[in-house]
Amino acid sequence: MNGPSSRLPPAHVFLTRRMRVLATELAATLPRVRGRTDADGIHDMRVAIRRLRVLLRVARPVFGRFHCDAVRASLARVGRASGALRDEEVLRETLTGLELRSRELDAWIVRRARREEALRRIVESRLRAGQLARPLRELRALLVLPVRPNRRRPVAAFAHKAAGRARRDVERKLGARTDDALALHELRIAYKRLRYTTEIFRDALPLEVAELATPAARFQKRLGAIHDLDVARVVIARTRSLSPASKERVLAAIARARTAEVERYLAENGSSVRKLDDRAEPL
Repeated sequence: MNGPSSRLPPAHVFLTRRMRVLATELAATLPRVRGRTDADGIHDMRVAIRRLRVLLRVARPVFGRFHCDAVRASLARVGRASGALRDEEVLRETLTGLELRSRELDAWIVRRARREEALRRIVESRLRAGQLARPLRELRALLVLPVRPNRRRPVAAFAHKAAGRARRDVERKLGARTDDALALHELRIAYKRLRYTTEIFRDALPLEVAELATPAARFQKRLGAIHDLDVARVVIARTRSLSPASKERVLAAIARARTAEVERYLAENGSSVRKLDDRAEPL
């Protein structure tokens, strides 16, 4: 294959370089979270972890499933520790964004903030204890292992195959019903993998395939907004700290916001399907 991708290194070298860059970006979030220097520290840490886990998943045929999955599992433990905190942050942002005038809800959010603070201290404590250091050490060890000759392959073909798998996963889930919260969440995850895969391999993919990152990012965000409202609905429905009347008002506001988000999703969904289907070259 001629063109820019023919000047790229083999897949194992390309993957190694990308993983080192992502590992550096992940490590850079550590002082931001521990020092609380900005509000996006936890979010950026979780994004870096997810990107690395997607790349390690894709890299299994090169570096071996056992080694890749071992590092992915260590990263997942960090992700779970920070996930509960991030869920609380998103819940607060979602409920505040409803712009519902309710002193009772405002007081509930203030009380809930104590849980968020407790979770933040737990995450900071675990990070100080080196929970993030372990997967980063394991990743460095993985990247210095020799790659078998039979696992070395051109990056263009490797990237094309990885993007094709990610796209087909999205296409299998596109029929998710908008009232099925779990199916929509799985579709969102599939879009996220497609986005990260095409972004990571952008330089090695044909332009029309690399451009799939744009609609994937848009629909990941759109479905993420719906998911956040679904989570808020479950939390509010289960709480015993709101009066029945207040709970009913909040749930009604969540339902209205979700309907609006679903309508936006459906309005754009047809064009998204066409963008996935109309590539000149099948993946």
